[in-house]
Amino acid sequence: MTFKHVLVHVEPGPASEARLKYAIALARNFGSTLTGLTVTLPATEIPAAMAGDAQLFNAAVEAAKESAIFAKRQFEKMIAECGLSTDWRNGEGNPVQVVSAEAGRADLLILGGQIRRDLDGGMYRLAPDDVLMTCGRPTIVLPEKIVSDFEAKRVLLAWKNTPEAARAAHDSLPILIQAEEVVLIEIVSTDAWNGHYTISIEDMADHIRAHGAKVAIARLQGKGSDAGDLLLNFASKNRSDFVVAGAYGHSRVREWALGGVTASLLQRAHIPCLFSH
Repeated sequence: MTFKHVLVHVEPGPASEARLKYAIALARNFGSTLTGLTVTLPATEIPAAMAGDAQLFNAAVEAAKESAIFAKRQFEKMIAECGLSTDWRNGEGNPVQVVSAEAGRADLLILGGQIRRDLDGGMYRLAPDDVLMTCGRPTIVLPEKIVSDFEAKRVLLAWKNTPEAARAAHDSLPILIQAEEVVLIEIVSTDAWNGHYTISIEDMADHIRAHGAKVAIARLQGKGSDAGDLLLNFASKNRSDFVVAGAYGHSRVREWALGGVTASLLQRAHIPCLFSH
């Protein structure tokens, strides 16, 4: 079990360079084909505020094209001696739509965690939470802190009996199987009751162990709205280097307003996180 095809979003700047190093290391580890993807903003995606100034608008269009060219050069330079099977894609359109569509032919997508506005690329903007909701593929979101080496030796796997968590557990199996330790963790909420039929965390642990992963179980008590912070605190104390979680089991509006695991991890995680939705 492996990731045959990995897709990484590429843009100008040091964060993207570190992301490429991370993607190359991951692809080497799994023997994957690595595809780099950038987006060229068409005139229709240039901010409307620029439309009233022809000179500024034309400059933004050219900057968007130059940004894509620079991203391709960066990709070609970094893969020159990596020994991997590689491919390059340059999609023209709305960044979220392009990345989500291209992800459909990948086993794994790698994104930067921060919402970036690349001024050299015509106000290029790609929010990872938008992509998570629309791409349909497991996505590693890297933290704002520069991370360039792929490590997933001590993995924290967030469990809740939801479709999103189940999908994340299965999507991440290639990583879980290689890990030295997987902690399957459940937040036992003190402020909610679910009368639906569920499988136990022990059953899920046995299922993952059947694939060859080394799994331990942890339970934490707390309010559902604090689940994200509880997971992050546990990850820090446990020296976890990778997190796996289902993305947006509740609506995004509810999570960002009231608190939730996905929003907390996107905002505050200092280690890479794999999400599935």
